[in-house]
Amino acid sequence: MKKIVALLLAIAMMSTLLAGCAGAPANDQAGTDQPAAKEDETTTFGLTPLDERTTLSVGFFSGSAHGMPFYIADQMGFFDELNIDVEYESFIGGPAMMEASASWDICDVGGPGVLNGMKNYDIRMIGLCDNESNTAMFVRPDSDIAKDPKNPEVWKGKKIILNTGTTLQYMCASYLESIGASIDDVEIVSMDVTSGLTAFKAGEADAVCAWNAVAYTADDDGLVRVTDMGDMKLNNIAGLCATKDALDNKSQLIETAWMVYYLTWEWCNQSEENMAKAVELYVESCEDEGVVSSESICQRALEEFNCPTVKESYEQMTAKEPDRSGKGAEVLKSTNMLLETLDFFITLGSYTEQDRQTILDKGLVDSSVAEKCAEILKASGHMA
Repeated sequence: MKKIVALLLAIAMMSTLLAGCAGAPANDQAGTDQPAAKEDETTTFGLTPLDERTTLSVGFFSGSAHGMPFYIADQMGFFDELNIDVEYESFIGGPAMMEASASWDICDVGGPGVLNGMKNYDIRMIGLCDNESNTAMFVRPDSDIAKDPKNPEVWKGKKIILNTGTTLQYMCASYLESIGASIDDVEIVSMDVTSGLTAFKAGEADAVCAWNAVAYTADDDGLVRVTDMGDMKLNNIAGLCATKDALDNKSQLIETAWMVYYLTWEWCNQSEENMAKAVELYVESCEDEGVVSSESICQRALEEFNCPTVKESYEQMTAKEPDRSGKGAEVLKSTNMLLETLDFFITLGSYTEQDRQTILDKGLVDSSVAEKCAEILKASGHMA
């Protein structure tokens, strides 16, 4: 579907170009498939198109609301008018996305995926794109857990399906700890969220963890929602990340993508018509990605989507506050939010204090993109 839409957009653009140039003499761009956009063309957000046609490779989180600004901007032509083509590398989990980081320039991913990328692949977080409350755990309505979910004894020896190394593990372990149990009391069955829900409905395991559209599907299927990140009032941030290579060699492309991402979500919220279009495109994306969904589910997911405005994102990436560890050093506000997730994983032994210090020392929460974009956005009137 994405390739078909992109082809139709390209054909439409070429048809307009040929009609406008009928009878004109040949020029140096004759024979090129997609000429560079002119600098004086009016664009939706008033941004200047790139000088040459350029491809942006997006690490795309299938079925997630925080992937939608990329997809909506692509399908609405916001990238096209800026001389940018979009290619998608789709994933259903953060660790796999980070392992394949050589294949994308920018991505949207949950906090544990951000941390995995920082530790193993030198990935930079350049913005926050969500604080996911709809990361949840479900059981069957006739189970002993459903009758007494806060009793630590009923969890002992139970099997829980979740995607390990992700926010699902963070949520599950946090909940068990909050009721006096431990993740060591249960058996974890590692599976991606879509396959996990299918397996659970077929009778496997005693509980299943899911997020985004898949979590709403579990609700609609009549499963009992035991808890979620919103209930536990935990920070569960998702980040916009970029590879070091992209930041070093494609800085204008990354900066433009950063601005388009946040401005697109602001566009979605400008009118009911725009939001209805966003829901329509979310359903389309889920269908393309093989994620079970519906209009109702996608609407709920976008209502819960906690994406900052462009101004809020800039402030999160530049404002400083004391390190949540209490050691006195100042860190970026966005860094503190990510460290909440990291500090929990340190208690599980998944990371070390040295990993934490490396993130701080190397500046892997990188404010440079937000700072450069703020200059452009202030000049264009998007920021005061």
